[in-house]
Formats: sequence, C-alpha cells, structure tokens
Amino acid sequence: MKLIVVSDTHGSTEHLPAILARHSHEAAFHCGDFCYPRGQAPEFTYVRGNCDSDMDTPEEKVTELGPLRIFQTHGHIYGVKQSAMRLRYRAMEVGANLVLFGHTHEITAICENDILYVNPGSLLLPRSYFSATYALLTAEQNEEGVRVEVSFYSPEGKEQPGLSRTFMLPPAVSK
Repeated sequence: MKLIVVSDTHGSTEHLPAILARHSHEAAFHCGDFCYPRGQAPEFTYVRGNCDSDMDTPEEKVTELGPLRIFQTHGHIYGVKQSAMRLRYRAMEVGANLVLFGHTHEITAICENDILYVNPGSLLLPRSYFSATYALLTAEQNEEGVRVEVSFYSPEGKEQPGLSRTFMLPPAVSK
C-alpha cells in the first residue's frame, strides 16, 4: 500500500496534480496549512493547520488502513516545534502506529516505541533542507509486522538521496 503525504503548501496547488498522478497510491494526506479551498484538491484527506481558515476541517483525524492506524494532525496544537511529547501521548492515546504531521516544515521519519512519526517537510517553504519535499510511504504487512519504507521527493518527483528509511511496526490493534 502506498501513501502520499504533503504538508504546508500555504496556498500553492501547483505540484499536487503531478504528485498524485506520478505515484499509484491508496491514500493521500495533507497535514495542514493548505490555505486553499479543499475542493481544489479533493483527493487528499485534510487536517487544519494554524494558517487554515476552513473551520469545517478537523484539527486531527484517525484513519485505519489495513494494519495501520494513522493519526494525522498539523502539530501546532501539540507544540511540535518545542517538543514531541504531547504528540507522542496523543498517538498512544488513539492507538496509532503511524503519525503524520507538519507545522515545522522539516523532514522527519523516526520510530519510537513502535510508533512511526513522519513529517513530509513543506512543498513551499522548506526548513533545514535545501529543497521543498513531500513523502511517499510504502507499507507491506508480513509475518514480522508492517514494513514501512519512507522516501522523500522534490516537487518535480526526484527522490532525495540519502533520506529513505525503512521501519518495522507492529500492526495496529483495531479499536
């Protein structure tokens, strides 16, 4: 199963159609600060960021896809620029094994206590990396658990060298 993850586009939809067309995928997630009418890119599952004015968009969402329980948020309400602690507690509270978030505009792919945290960076205003980025996650369940490969791409579809990582997660327990 492949998942596309973008965040912090801040009004730009320029690259979204090409990203969706470039990768076969089961789901596409936008982690907030989209700053455009969601109807312009309805293929994404959205959460509201601190710069979004669409009050009909939730600040967090839990999605179950096969062996993954995905907790999606922008991150500002959890103070992710200061510490990941509140985000970690919320992920544990909802039983997530995958957390998708934005807000920092910084690429992240780390696993702690069997929970994978992914921030795709920003498609418009990257920080701590020279290029705008999005993430592609490839998940496959096997006898050992869920193997998740996280890769980061430039808006033009070039995989960013040295950033891909593979993680093993336990399957989510249905609630």
